Amino acid sequence: MMLETSTAGAPAHTRHRLAWLDQLAYELFRVTGRSQLMQCLWLYDRDVNRAALVQTYERLTALSFNRLIESSPLPWGRPRWVKPAAGSIPFEQSSDLLPRSQLLQWANRQARAPMDPVIGPAGRMAIQPFDDGSTAVSIVGSHLLLDGMGALRVIASAVNGTGVPNPYLPKGARGRLSGCLSDAWQILADAPQTVAALARIAHANWHRRAAPEKGPAFAAVEAGHDPSTIVELPAVAVTVESRAWFACEQRLGGGMSTLLPGFVASLASSLGRRRCSDGAVSLLVPRSRRRGLADERALAIEFHMMNVAPEGLTKSLEPVNAARALLRGARKSQTDVLTSLLPAIAWMPRTAAKTLVNGLFDYSDELPVSCSDLGMLPEGLARIDGAPCRHLLTRAVDVNVSRQDLERSHGHLVVVASRYDQKVSLCIEACQLHPTPTTADELRLLVARTLADFGLEAVIDA
Repeated sequence: MMLETSTAGAPAHTRHRLAWLDQLAYELFRVTGRSQLMQCLWLYDRDVNRAALVQTYERLTALSFNRLIESSPLPWGRPRWVKPAAGSIPFEQSSDLLPRSQLLQWANRQARAPMDPVIGPAGRMAIQPFDDGSTAVSIVGSHLLLDGMGALRVIASAVNGTGVPNPYLPKGARGRLSGCLSDAWQILADAPQTVAALARIAHANWHRRAAPEKGPAFAAVEAGHDPSTIVELPAVAVTVESRAWFACEQRLGGGMSTLLPGFVASLASSLGRRRCSDGAVSLLVPRSRRRGLADERALAIEFHMMNVAPEGLTKSLEPVNAARALLRGARKSQTDVLTSLLPAIAWMPRTAAKTLVNGLFDYSDELPVSCSDLGMLPEGLARIDGAPCRHLLTRAVDVNVSRQDLERSHGHLVVVASRYDQKVSLCIEACQLHPTPTTADELRLLVARTLADFGLEAVIDA
């Protein structure tokens, strides 16, 4: 995908604008109100060094993580990154003790606190002591600001005292006239790509009308349910010893990093997320394409689809080995399909952007499952208070999710994996709507059964 970032000598109308993929994500947020967040949790066996944490917080607010989106004053202008007011990332320091068993409930409350990438705040930081003497630190941010790997690198740079200072103009600093002129030039500069993208969309729609009709991309919400009802998605956090994890991978004949997709495919099968056509599980696998800390894109990633037959994975990971080999040989990603259409985003009705994404991932057939492996976490990330923490979790959190959204996607399953200090962590967010929405206890039991099927012992927080 084209790298859209600013340089010192770039024309004014090109500076700090959102890349097209970021703009698409922004438009979807405006249509649905659904927030996709990332959260990093540090757990210490002691009280934390609050002075060092304040220093990390101050460094973080001075970096590009602390930014907001400002819409263009023109109807078809592109939004831009701006600098918010000072202290726009709230920092909550609680002194009230909570039971240690409530770690994930506290983390969920932090993630569900008000956040907005336009009016702010778009991120939060918090400290929470527990009754066993441990302390947790949480940082939550919107995916409209950065993807997971980008956020981890920025936080690590704040811990290490490095990074790229916030380069953006304050919100509203351009002035309406200056903003209109600058954005008008941007519209003219984008015009050739915009026209070509609109032509491709029109051509695709013409051929779609000529083709036989497929089934609906989403099911109607069942009678008796309010489609606007907000559903809180249950989540669990799993911790497995690295030695046991890699021994299981080797025992099942898997290659490097094949146990995760095998585990996720088995879990997805138990949740009914299998393709209608052949019963396979479609794993949506992101790959980072970030080019250093100066890369301004929020979503510097590509999405690839890996199809895995879930039968027998607890006995052999050979189907995953084969699927990974096909994935390595694939020349096109799901993101590539979008790339040529993105310049038309600003000219499309917001609901049309949602339809475009629904068609791309074809929820009626594929039932995609997000499977993200962050690998070994960046050096220095664990020392957020100046010394290494005991445990480190990274997870994805979806909030303000309507029942209608879940009916459209036939449920939900997102798994984020990472490694730190001889431990593999899996943070799982999932929901199956029928016959009734999945509860946290039900998800915990289902995950425990899947772990047992693979012969893995783990600690599960829910």
